[in-house]
Amino acid sequence: MVTLDRFSLPGNLTDLDEPLAQAWSDSISNRLDNEVAALVLGHPGLQPQFYNPAKLDVTGSPAPISWPAFPNIIEINFGDDPQRMFEEGERRDNQDEYLEWATTRENGKITRVTFTCEGPEYWDFIAQADPDLLVSLYGRLVGHSVPRKDVLTPGGTYIRRNRWNMQHAVHLVQPNNTLSAEINIAAQATLLRRHDGHDPVTDPSELIECSRFGVEERHSDPHIGDIVNQQARAGCSVTLEDPIALYLEALPDPADLGIRKPDGTAAGEDCWRLERGDQNHILRAVFEVPAGETANGAPFAVGDMTIEGDPIEFGGQIVKAGLRVKLTGLIGKSGVFHNPSFPCPGLPLSAMGPGPSSRRA
Repeated sequence: MVTLDRFSLPGNLTDLDEPLAQAWSDSISNRLDNEVAALVLGHPGLQPQFYNPAKLDVTGSPAPISWPAFPNIIEINFGDDPQRMFEEGERRDNQDEYLEWATTRENGKITRVTFTCEGPEYWDFIAQADPDLLVSLYGRLVGHSVPRKDVLTPGGTYIRRNRWNMQHAVHLVQPNNTLSAEINIAAQATLLRRHDGHDPVTDPSELIECSRFGVEERHSDPHIGDIVNQQARAGCSVTLEDPIALYLEALPDPADLGIRKPDGTAAGEDCWRLERGDQNHILRAVFEVPAGETANGAPFAVGDMTIEGDPIEFGGQIVKAGLRVKLTGLIGKSGVFHNPSFPCPGLPLSAMGPGPSSRRA
């Protein structure tokens, strides 16, 4: 049997020594096992289609799933007032599509926008396992030493929403933006549902309302659930590709986003700096004008540039112009599973009605 030897760190990072890297892998494996166990509980006859690749040998094909990074809920509520929409979008608690950003200003003008997809669980893990490493990593990302008391309570508990994270977008803090949520949605979406005569449920909105995973108004959750459930209905196994995390899909060419310098020429790709992860697994990135660059013979900042003709006043303008978030599933061959459908949680099992038993073909 060939299984995954060890789960990699998010973004193939190299922060941890060997024992801690193994401990992180064990924690991911346990999360996956818990999701599989939760699927079985209360669903008689189910043969789980979501699995732990460290425990089962299932060959799968990578299937990236991506969605727009600007919060859909903000667009729904404020889309008719762009100024208000972008103002609301700057609040970290409103950035709920698994991408958050922090905008740095000098004299009111944007100098840098930092973007992160990095889940808080990884930082919780480091804080508990090696507090000195936590403080060191913060120092590297912030650019100067960070007092331990700023990130850890006197009792040693990690402060997720510390001032440096809020200012520099070290990792996600919005309550819905977690690695656990990603894993849970992928697992729960493998359940086939029946509701109000729809058997199986195929509409993304009806599915997420029925299964109660995520938030219907987000770009992310209904889309993830829909794509995964399509594969489940086809009888495929589903899991998440290693390294399991959420990532920026790409750092798009600023010219493609309509970003121009004060002299009217297109901004270059050197405005992007990848800070954590690799080119295929982008956890954190910064957008700023490279040191020493000039336009019309003078230095300039992000706030001096335009995007689609409008001055850049908010980090969210860059997000909305074309940033996307992704996760990558591993999809097995079709027709292997023949699971029954299940009613929405809270409905009696008798509402399920007769259905075929779960079995491998």
